Amino acid sequence: MAFLSSLNIPLSGMTAERFRLSIIAQNTAAAGTYASTPEEAYKRQMVVYGEDKTFKATLFKRMKDGLYTPGLFAYTQLRGVEATRVVEDETPPEPIYSPDNPLADEFGYIYEANVNLAVEETDAIAATNAFNANYSLFQAMQGIIQASLNIGKG
Repeated sequence: MAFLSSLNIPLSGMTAERFRLSIIAQNTAAAGTYASTPEEAYKRQMVVYGEDKTFKATLFKRMKDGLYTPGLFAYTQLRGVEATRVVEDETPPEPIYSPDNPLADEFGYIYEANVNLAVEETDAIAATNAFNANYSLFQAMQGIIQASLNIGKG
């Protein structure tokens, strides 16, 4: 039942988007926080996605070695997308003049996290839509698999 590994594609997409939503929630929680120096200010986090290239690497190696035959990869596990790393947004924090604030530096400035709530909300909507698209694909694939298992039943 190697075709069941095709379910890994939407499932991996759902997992990656759930992780992205967790990072967005972390960013949202840090919005409006302040620090004494630009280096101490919270930096917005972003998820970088990557493709699992196991299948392609195996296919190209077999073709290069002259070992490819049709149907050879019928039982290859398909993996889909993965969150490869989390990177920091390099946008500098916003300095705010507030000499009475206990966090103020010697010039009277505090530094706000570089998190924009409108951007985070837009990213959350995009991540939710991508999650839902992967879920719809997963449900459709389940239906196809169920129908194929019922072929020949009387």
